[in-house]
Amino acid sequence: RMPTAITPSSSDPTLATYASPIGRLTLAARSGALVGLWVAGQHFFGSSYAIDEAVARSALDLTSPNSREAVRAAAEWDEADALALRAAAAWLDGYFAGEAPSPVCVPIAPAGTDFQQRVWAAMDAIPHGATRTYGQIATTLRGAGVPASAQAVGGAVGRNPLLIIRPCHRVVAASGPGGYAAGAEAKAWLLAHEAATASSAS
Repeated sequence: RMPTAITPSSSDPTLATYASPIGRLTLAARSGALVGLWVAGQHFFGSSYAIDEAVARSALDLTSPNSREAVRAAAEWDEADALALRAAAAWLDGYFAGEAPSPVCVPIAPAGTDFQQRVWAAMDAIPHGATRTYGQIATTLRGAGVPASAQAVGGAVGRNPLLIIRPCHRVVAASGPGGYAAGAEAKAWLLAHEAATASSAS
């Protein structure tokens, strides 16, 4: 069956999919920025946009760099959204190839509370191949005048709508890997992948 182009209304994000080593990813762009990156079956999939996971599965596939231009042309996506989706797919290509691509090349606009945005920005500062605990991030935020507990940080990390690009997998519990919206196996895979590639990517 041919995938269908998800033609968005002005308020709906433009959707695409990407087959990754941790599962099928759904990418969502709106107003020229990436607003969502979720893996099939994760907690809070499509939250903020009421994106149905079954509908997302039928979005156009950007996995193959060779077919991206044809896919984009066939989809008749908004040009700005198409650029954001293409930038995200290229970032994922590099990441899964063992590079440490800079997230600044992907325009992002995740929806979240002020506290969530502060936690997500703190995650951005964790280097490729490194980890921080929920408590360490809470301490950093308190140092910047933001009241925070490890538990509150954990809640915000779990609601990160931009999996991998905003590295919530690098936030761990003091006693072990901690939770992950996409599941323990995916978190373990991503951390092992980064540990193996951090030295060559630095």
